[in-house]
Formats: sequence, C-alpha cells, structure tokens
Amino acid sequence: MTNGDVSDDYRLLHVASLMALFCVGMYAAAFGPVLPIAAEDFGVSLDTAGLLLTALFAGSILASATVAIALHGHDTRLLTIIGLISAICGLTLLAIAPNWPVALLAGAILGVGDGLIIAALHILMSLTSRDVPSAMNRLNLFFAFGAIVGPIWAGAILASTGERWIVYAGIAAYGVVTLVVLMAASGPSHEPIAAPDEEFRLPGNPKAWVMGGVLFLYVGAEFGLGSWVSSYTRETAHAGVMAGALLTAGYWGALALGRVLSGIYFRRGHDASLLLAVAAAGAGIAALALALSSGHLAIAAIAAFGAGFFLGPVWPTTVAIASEGSMANATAATVTMGNAGGLAIPWLQGKVLVGAGPAQGVAVTAALCGVMFCIVSAFRSRRGRPA
Repeated sequence: MTNGDVSDDYRLLHVASLMALFCVGMYAAAFGPVLPIAAEDFGVSLDTAGLLLTALFAGSILASATVAIALHGHDTRLLTIIGLISAICGLTLLAIAPNWPVALLAGAILGVGDGLIIAALHILMSLTSRDVPSAMNRLNLFFAFGAIVGPIWAGAILASTGERWIVYAGIAAYGVVTLVVLMAASGPSHEPIAAPDEEFRLPGNPKAWVMGGVLFLYVGAEFGLGSWVSSYTRETAHAGVMAGALLTAGYWGALALGRVLSGIYFRRGHDASLLLAVAAAGAGIAALALALSSGHLAIAAIAAFGAGFFLGPVWPTTVAIASEGSMANATAATVTMGNAGGLAIPWLQGKVLVGAGPAQGVAVTAALCGVMFCIVSAFRSRRGRPA
C-alpha cells in the first residue's frame, strides 16, 4: 500500500492486515455454498449444519470479549498472529474433519481466530495509521472483497469436484501466506490502549442499549441471509452450486457498495438515524421480494442484491449513533451485544428454511428488518422530542 496516512515503517504491516481481513471475508462468506455439502458429508440435516455458524460466532465473541476485557494493552501484532494461526488450524480441521463433532470443534477454533484477528487488527490499525477512519474503512472494504471472492471460490470448487476439503484447504493456504507476510512485518512497540484503571463496563446510556438491540437483529439478518441465500435458490429455483455461489457473492458485493455510499452520506453531514430507518425498510422490502421470488432466479438475484445494498449502511450507522457521547468501552459493549445475534439467529433461520420452507426461511430476514425499522422509528420519535 502507498497511502499517505501510513508510516513507512508499517506499510508491510498494513498489507498483511488487509490480507488478513480479506481471509476473514473469504471463509465467512464461503459458508453459504458449503453448508449443503457439509450437511451431506457429515450426515446431518441442513439446519443442523447451520450450527457451524453458531460455533463460529461463539468462538469469535469469546475471543473479542477477552481482548476488550483483558488483552487490550498487549502486543496487537502478536495477538493477530495467534488469531491467524488459530484460524488456519480451524480451516484445516474443517477440511479434514471426519465427523460432525470434530467439524463443530473446528468451527469454534476458527471463531476464536476470527475474534482475535478482528479485535486486534482494529486496535493495531488505529496505532499505526495517520488517518484512522480511512484505515478502518479499508479494513472493511478488504473484508468485503474477501466476502465476494469466498463464495465464488467455494462455488467453483464444489461445482467441479464437490470436495469440501479443497475449499477450506485453499483458504487455509492463503492464510499461511498472510501469516508469513505478517511475521515479516515490523509492528509497533508495546503500547497500552487503555489506562491501567480503565475497565470494561456495560453501557450506561440507554441509546447504546437500543443500538445494541438493533445490531443484535442486524447481525442475525446480515449473516443469516448471506449464509442461506445459496440454499434458498437451490431449493426454489433449482439453481446449480455455482449459480447459488454467484448470488451469494453478489449479495456481499452489494453490501460493500452500501457501506461505501453510506460513507459518502456521512461526509455530507446527513442524519444517521434517518439513513438507518431507510436502510432497515429497504432491506425488509427487498428480503420480502426475495421470499416471494420462488422459481425466478433473475428476480431472486435482484432482490438479494437489494437486500445486501440496504443492509450495508446498518452496521456503520448504528455504531456511529451508539458512539455519540459514549466512552469507547461502551461502544465496544454495544458491538459485542450486536455480534451475539450471530449465535442463534442464523441457525434458527436455517431451521425455519428446512422445517417450514425456503420462502418462510428468507422471510425471517424481512421480519428482522421490520423489527429493526420499528425500533429505529420509535428511537427517532423519542429523540425528536424536546428534553
């Protein structure tokens, strides 16, 4: 990278950091095309295979919370290296897992690596960048680029060979290359991020709790739809593995586009809560259109793109609102509450998809967006009243 906001000492470190977030995006989005194959390989139902997502989020939340509570003053480059090693081990174990319990363990190990990478890299980039907001935006963009490539890689391998192990072995190999680059890069000196007496606290501001609730629903909606849209199109439109993978990649690409445009919106000083309400409403309408598109692949593709596009602004907008006048640890707690939405909602959505039908499964996303819209509308109404 040759960005002017990066010190010459840390250019290779930033390259490795962006490579790492690309890797995170790859394996996170690859679950969509892989889940049906994994269900067959391990002899479990499709909705049970969705517990891999729960294991991933459980490990990730545990690791990121540990960084927030106890490890925030430690060597963040070392924490990222440990996270990458854990992720590589989890991916390798997913590739060779002989049975379902081992696969669940692999998902949890991958999740621990995921949480360490994400939490440590956000701290590391803030320490080594002259323009921190731009650095954070690049991290999110490279996650999005990985989330586009991941399903395409998985779909191409599964369509041609049907072998799950090649998908995860390939991503693990990329992780090893990233690890080598990161270990070759120089990191900052040990520098605590928080004062010794600063502790992790639950947010005392009601606004932070409300936004935490919105994030809880959002994470479930975003990751759930991204994980199940491939299975939905295979069930309803009889699409092939590659077509479902391309639809998944399009969804994540649209989500990235939504985040880019939301950045432009913020730079012009517009109201964050208005954008959040519009985004929730638009995503709900698009998800409903996707649920009603059974058998029409073109309509499903447009609807999935629309859902991703409108979901894109929700995360940065919600975090921006939650952080207004809040301490950093309160914002971190809000984000942790949000990530908890990935523990159960994607798995429950899979159970609805299998038990009630594909359309009903996707309608879960529309319902979540509807609840988000109601919460944001009530928030805007109360916020508009004079104190």
